[in-house]
Amino acid sequence: MASLEGLFNTDFSYPGIEIKVELLVMQEYLKQIEVGINAVCTSYLDNEIIKYAESEYYEYQHIYSIAEGEIPRAIKLPLVVSIYTIFENSITQLLSYAQGKEQKGLSIKDINDRFLTAKFNKYMKHVLEFDFQISEHSIKDINALSKVRNCIAHANGNLPAMSKDKIDELKKLERSGAGIELTSLRIDVSYDFLNKYMASVEKIVKELMDYLETRYDFN
Repeated sequence: MASLEGLFNTDFSYPGIEIKVELLVMQEYLKQIEVGINAVCTSYLDNEIIKYAESEYYEYQHIYSIAEGEIPRAIKLPLVVSIYTIFENSITQLLSYAQGKEQKGLSIKDINDRFLTAKFNKYMKHVLEFDFQISEHSIKDINALSKVRNCIAHANGNLPAMSKDKIDELKKLERSGAGIELTSLRIDVSYDFLNKYMASVEKIVKELMDYLETRYDFN
Protein backbone atom coordinates (compact mmCIF):
# COMPACT_ATOMS: atom_id res chain seq x y z
CA MET A 1 0.00 0.00 0.00
CA ALA A 2 1.47 3.35 -1.04
CA SER A 3 1.92 5.88 1.73
CA LEU A 4 0.07 9.20 1.69
CA GLU A 5 2.62 10.75 4.03
CA GLY A 6 3.68 14.18 2.88
CA LEU A 7 0.85 14.57 0.38
CA PHE A 8 -0.94 17.41 2.03
CA ASN A 9 0.05 21.04 2.02
CA THR A 10 -1.31 24.03 3.90
CA ASP A 11 -2.19 25.68 0.56
CA PHE A 12 -5.28 23.66 -0.30
CA SER A 13 -5.74 25.46 -3.61
CA TYR A 14 -2.58 23.74 -4.81
CA PRO A 15 -3.68 21.03 -7.30
CA GLY A 16 -0.67 18.87 -6.46
CA ILE A 17 -2.66 17.40 -3.58
CA GLU A 18 -5.16 15.71 -5.91
CA ILE A 19 -2.53 15.02 -8.57
CA LYS A 20 -0.33 13.06 -6.16
CA VAL A 21 -3.32 10.93 -5.16
CA GLU A 22 -4.19 10.33 -8.83
CA LEU A 23 -0.63 9.22 -9.55
CA LEU A 24 -0.73 6.82 -6.59
CA VAL A 25 -4.03 5.33 -7.73
CA MET A 26 -2.75 4.70 -11.25
CA GLN A 27 0.49 3.22 -9.90
CA GLU A 28 -1.41 0.76 -7.74
CA TYR A 29 -3.81 -0.11 -10.55
CA LEU A 30 -0.99 -0.89 -12.98
CA LYS A 31 0.69 -3.12 -10.41
CA GLN A 32 -2.43 -5.28 -10.36
CA ILE A 33 -3.52 -5.03 -13.99
CA GLU A 34 -1.82 -8.15 -15.34
CA VAL A 35 -3.16 -10.33 -12.55
CA GLY A 36 -6.59 -8.77 -12.94
CA ILE A 37 -6.72 -9.37 -16.68
CA ASN A 38 -5.62 -12.97 -16.24
CA ALA A 39 -8.43 -13.48 -13.74
CA VAL A 40 -10.99 -12.00 -16.14
CA CYS A 41 -9.77 -14.21 -18.98
CA THR A 42 -9.80 -17.35 -16.84
CA SER A 43 -13.34 -16.62 -15.67
CA TYR A 44 -14.46 -16.03 -19.26
CA LEU A 45 -12.96 -19.32 -20.45
CA ASP A 46 -14.45 -21.28 -17.56
CA ASN A 47 -17.93 -19.92 -18.34
CA GLU A 48 -17.67 -20.36 -22.10
CA ILE A 49 -16.29 -23.91 -22.03
CA ILE A 50 -19.35 -25.04 -20.09
CA LYS A 51 -21.56 -23.80 -22.93
CA TYR A 52 -19.62 -25.92 -25.44
CA ALA A 53 -19.41 -29.09 -23.34
CA GLU A 54 -20.93 -31.20 -26.12
CA SER A 55 -19.21 -29.42 -29.01
CA GLU A 56 -16.19 -30.14 -31.15
CA TYR A 57 -13.07 -28.08 -30.55
CA TYR A 58 -13.38 -26.17 -33.84
CA GLU A 59 -16.77 -24.86 -32.67
CA TYR A 60 -15.31 -23.08 -29.65
CA GLN A 61 -11.65 -22.50 -30.44
CA HIS A 62 -12.47 -18.82 -31.03
CA ILE A 63 -12.95 -18.33 -27.28
CA TYR A 64 -9.21 -18.80 -26.75
CA SER A 65 -8.44 -16.02 -29.23
CA ILE A 66 -10.84 -13.79 -27.35
CA ALA A 67 -9.30 -14.65 -23.98
CA GLU A 68 -5.70 -14.37 -25.14
CA GLY A 69 -6.05 -11.33 -27.37
CA GLU A 70 -9.30 -9.42 -27.41
CA ILE A 71 -10.02 -9.19 -23.69
CA PRO A 72 -6.51 -8.03 -22.65
CA ARG A 73 -6.45 -5.56 -25.52
CA ALA A 74 -9.87 -4.14 -24.61
CA ILE A 75 -8.69 -3.49 -21.06
CA LYS A 76 -5.18 -2.21 -21.80
CA LEU A 77 -5.83 0.22 -24.64
CA PRO A 78 -8.04 2.65 -22.67
CA LEU A 79 -5.27 2.87 -20.07
CA VAL A 80 -3.00 4.48 -22.66
CA VAL A 81 -5.56 7.28 -23.02
CA SER A 82 -5.85 7.57 -19.23
CA ILE A 83 -2.08 7.86 -18.78
CA TYR A 84 -1.83 10.58 -21.41
CA THR A 85 -4.78 12.40 -19.83
CA ILE A 86 -3.04 12.34 -16.45
CA PHE A 87 -0.05 14.05 -18.06
CA GLU A 88 -2.09 16.69 -19.89
CA ASN A 89 -4.45 17.51 -17.04
CA SER A 90 -1.79 17.47 -14.32
CA ILE A 91 0.57 19.87 -16.08
CA THR A 92 -2.30 22.13 -17.14
CA GLN A 93 -3.58 22.35 -13.57
CA LEU A 94 -0.11 23.04 -12.17
CA LEU A 95 0.57 25.77 -14.71
CA SER A 96 -2.85 27.34 -14.09
CA TYR A 97 -2.00 27.42 -10.39
CA ALA A 98 1.35 29.02 -11.19
CA GLN A 99 -0.40 31.61 -13.37
CA GLY A 100 -2.35 32.77 -10.32
CA LYS A 101 0.70 32.78 -8.06
CA GLU A 102 2.73 34.76 -10.63
CA GLN A 103 -0.23 37.03 -11.43
CA LYS A 104 0.07 36.55 -15.18
CA GLY A 105 -2.69 37.58 -17.56
CA LEU A 106 -1.96 34.96 -20.19
CA SER A 107 -3.12 31.41 -19.50
CA ILE A 108 -1.84 28.16 -20.93
CA LYS A 109 -4.89 28.22 -23.26
CA ASP A 110 -3.48 31.35 -24.93
CA ILE A 111 -0.38 29.48 -26.16
CA ASN A 112 -0.54 27.77 -29.53
CA ASP A 113 1.66 24.90 -30.63
CA ARG A 114 1.13 21.64 -32.47
CA PHE A 115 2.87 19.68 -29.71
CA LEU A 116 1.60 19.75 -26.13
CA THR A 117 5.06 19.53 -24.57
CA ALA A 118 6.28 22.48 -26.65
CA LYS A 119 3.20 24.45 -25.60
CA PHE A 120 3.94 23.77 -21.94
CA ASN A 121 7.61 24.68 -22.31
CA LYS A 122 6.78 27.92 -24.13
CA TYR A 123 4.38 28.95 -21.38
CA MET A 124 6.87 28.19 -18.62
CA LYS A 125 9.72 29.99 -20.35
CA HIS A 126 8.05 33.03 -21.92
CA VAL A 127 5.06 33.70 -19.66
CA LEU A 128 5.92 32.33 -16.23
CA GLU A 129 9.67 32.90 -16.80
CA PHE A 130 10.45 29.65 -15.03
CA ASP A 131 13.89 28.13 -14.95
CA PHE A 132 12.26 24.78 -15.70
CA GLN A 133 11.61 22.88 -18.93
CA ILE A 134 10.42 19.41 -19.80
CA SER A 135 13.59 17.61 -20.89
CA GLU A 136 14.25 16.40 -24.43
CA HIS A 137 14.23 12.78 -23.27
CA SER A 138 10.86 13.24 -21.60
CA ILE A 139 9.51 15.02 -24.68
CA LYS A 140 10.41 11.99 -26.81
CA ASP A 141 8.53 9.72 -24.41
CA ILE A 142 5.43 11.91 -24.42
CA ASN A 143 5.49 12.19 -28.20
CA ALA A 144 5.62 8.39 -28.47
CA LEU A 145 2.79 8.03 -25.96
CA SER A 146 0.78 10.63 -27.89
CA LYS A 147 1.06 8.70 -31.18
CA VAL A 148 -0.33 5.56 -29.60
CA ARG A 149 -2.95 7.50 -27.68
CA ASN A 150 -4.18 9.21 -30.85
CA CYS A 151 -4.58 5.87 -32.63
CA ILE A 152 -6.69 4.60 -29.75
CA ALA A 153 -8.67 7.79 -29.08
CA HIS A 154 -9.41 8.66 -32.72
CA ALA A 155 -9.54 5.23 -34.37
CA ASN A 156 -10.23 2.86 -31.47
CA GLY A 157 -6.88 1.22 -32.22
CA ASN A 158 -7.99 0.18 -35.71
CA LEU A 159 -5.15 0.83 -38.16
CA PRO A 160 -7.20 0.94 -41.40
CA ALA A 161 -8.84 4.10 -40.02
CA MET A 162 -5.43 5.81 -39.75
CA SER A 163 -3.52 7.64 -42.48
CA LYS A 164 -0.46 5.98 -44.01
CA ASP A 165 1.82 8.57 -42.40
CA LYS A 166 0.41 7.84 -38.95
CA ILE A 167 0.72 4.09 -39.47
CA ASP A 168 4.33 4.52 -40.60
CA GLU A 169 5.07 6.46 -37.41
CA LEU A 170 3.58 3.63 -35.35
CA LYS A 171 5.61 1.04 -37.27
CA LYS A 172 8.77 2.99 -36.54
CA LEU A 173 7.81 3.11 -32.88
CA GLU A 174 7.18 -0.65 -32.90
CA ARG A 175 10.65 -1.28 -34.37
CA SER A 176 12.20 0.85 -31.64
CA GLY A 177 11.06 -1.65 -29.01
CA ALA A 178 8.56 0.68 -27.34
CA GLY A 179 6.26 -2.21 -26.44
CA ILE A 180 3.55 -1.94 -29.07
CA GLU A 181 2.48 -4.58 -31.58
CA LEU A 182 0.83 -3.92 -34.93
CA THR A 183 -1.09 -6.34 -37.09
CA SER A 184 -2.69 -5.50 -40.42
CA LEU A 185 -5.76 -4.31 -38.56
CA ARG A 186 -4.99 -3.37 -34.97
CA ILE A 187 -2.60 -2.01 -32.41
CA ASP A 188 -1.87 -3.60 -29.06
CA VAL A 189 0.34 -2.53 -26.16
CA SER A 190 2.33 -4.54 -23.63
CA TYR A 191 2.25 -4.26 -19.87
CA ASP A 192 5.81 -2.92 -20.10
CA PHE A 193 4.55 -0.12 -22.36
CA LEU A 194 1.95 0.95 -19.80
CA ASN A 195 4.45 0.89 -16.93
CA LYS A 196 7.21 2.64 -18.87
CA TYR A 197 5.14 5.56 -20.07
CA MET A 198 3.31 5.94 -16.77
CA ALA A 199 6.75 6.23 -15.14
CA SER A 200 7.69 8.91 -17.70
CA VAL A 201 4.52 10.87 -17.00
CA GLU A 202 5.02 10.58 -13.26
CA LYS A 203 8.62 11.79 -13.57
CA ILE A 204 7.65 14.93 -15.49
CA VAL A 205 4.73 15.79 -13.21
CA LYS A 206 6.72 15.25 -10.01
CA GLU A 207 9.65 17.30 -11.31
CA LEU A 208 7.33 20.24 -11.98
CA MET A 209 5.64 19.81 -8.60
CA ASP A 210 9.04 19.80 -6.89
CA TYR A 211 9.96 22.99 -8.74
CA LEU A 212 6.71 24.72 -7.75
CA GLU A 213 6.87 23.56 -4.15
CA THR A 214 10.41 24.92 -3.85
CA ARG A 215 9.57 28.17 -5.65
CA TYR A 216 6.56 28.84 -3.43
CA ASP A 217 8.32 27.67 -0.28
CA PHE A 218 6.02 24.79 0.57
CA ASN A 219 7.01 22.82 3.65
